[in-house]
Amino acid sequence: MPRTIRISEEEREELVAEIDPEFPKYTTQIMNTANQNSQGTRPATVGQLNEIIEEYKQEYPNGDFEDWKRFYFDEYDGEESIEEATDKVFEMVVKMREAAEEIDREMVNRWVKDLVLYKTYNGLGRTEEAVLKKLSEEYGVPYELGTAEDESKGIDGYLGDQPVSVKPVTYKQKSRLQEDIQAPIVYYEDYSTTDALKLDLEELDEVLG
Repeated sequence: MPRTIRISEEEREELVAEIDPEFPKYTTQIMNTANQNSQGTRPATVGQLNEIIEEYKQEYPNGDFEDWKRFYFDEYDGEESIEEATDKVFEMVVKMREAAEEIDREMVNRWVKDLVLYKTYNGLGRTEEAVLKKLSEEYGVPYELGTAEDESKGIDGYLGDQPVSVKPVTYKQKSRLQEDIQAPIVYYEDYSTTDALKLDLEELDEVLG
């Protein structure tokens, strides 16, 4: 099996940056979160950067960082956009700082219990039900959750009269663990950057079309 490694968006920026300003430890994580919450660097504020950089590369194929900065500032009011984004992110940093001051160990303990105990327990079967409900809409048939006996056979529910199994894509990679499931399997995979699911409908399409 080919070996793979992962480079985060933040690390990628650091690896290729021509100017790499140093920030105190943890501050970039806080600012990244503040930026996500405030949407400070969304295209509405700073422009569609992937398109702008392509335009820059066509105009300055041998340009350097200073050329890029000048192009962005001159052609897209970059200084004004950066100031607007800065205001949005800093406002959220202030709010997060105020919220952080309210966090004590007891609150962290409650949060960990909620995450490890309640949310884990409450999430049992929720993914399967969400997938079945989505498939019900996709194929235009009613869905029903499986019984305990069905689950013992690997069947999570029904679309009309058709039994269906819902499994993470890792199950497929493990050759189904030699389990014999007498139903089409819908594999789901988490997108890496969102909470969305990617569904593989190949087996189900064969029987429901």
